[in-house]
Amino acid sequence: MNELPRAQFELLPVGRGEEEAARLPEPVPLTVICSPRHGPDRTVAVARRLRALGHAVTVHLAARMVRDRGHLDELLEEMAQVGVEDVFLMGGDATPPHGPYSSAVELLPVICDHPLRPREIGIAGYPEGHPLIDSGSLAEALERKSALASYITTQLCFQAEAVLAWVRETRERGVRLPVLVGLPGVVDRRRLLEISMRIGVGPSLAFLRKQRRLRNLLGNSRVTPDELYEDLAPWLDDRELNIAGFHYYTFNQLLDTWRWASHAARASEEVVTR
Repeated sequence: MNELPRAQFELLPVGRGEEEAARLPEPVPLTVICSPRHGPDRTVAVARRLRALGHAVTVHLAARMVRDRGHLDELLEEMAQVGVEDVFLMGGDATPPHGPYSSAVELLPVICDHPLRPREIGIAGYPEGHPLIDSGSLAEALERKSALASYITTQLCFQAEAVLAWVRETRERGVRLPVLVGLPGVVDRRRLLEISMRIGVGPSLAFLRKQRRLRNLLGNSRVTPDELYEDLAPWLDDRELNIAGFHYYTFNQLLDTWRWASHAARASEEVVTR
């Protein structure tokens, strides 16, 4: 690797995430999720405050929570005013949709044609599938969205082999966008398990349990992504796979995750330069 891998850190728009972001010693790429409870307006408000701290910010936008075109105009205008140049677009789980957009496929062209279109637009990848969408539909949607998007960020996954297989299959389908691989941050074990099962990463948890590796990953009260990182970092040099770096799901345990990721990246660089 000629440069450190790209790393971004995801925050919840509630709790201590902003407080921890204020304590970071340098600007860091942060992303703010779109909470099903608070919606995209809260996400953009948090992004504004994080930008004021000097951080680059990605706003997660759930298509099913955009009420109408006027609401979208307001969100994109506020993002542009504070210098948010990156939107991560997903469908979301709001049922029924709050407005006319039921999926990222429907909203993405509208954002791309908007006069305040963000410079970067990310879309979601699902190495282990989606609990509510079949694999064929997911693959078709990814191909359609990739023509308009800038990058892909994958759902949290605990199995490096599953991630690599998914990336290879995605490349075989002709999708060439850079991929940020979703990794767990340095987080509380119980919280990670609860959220992982809710968002549909059960297959990789089952794999780890079968291989007796779940105890190593989740045996302590605190989880670190050491083994996953070590398995995936060597593939950052593979031009065909085009894995650009890592997206850390911090669940607001930002400082510990940032420290860990910074150390891991420097250690990888030292290995390469020896």
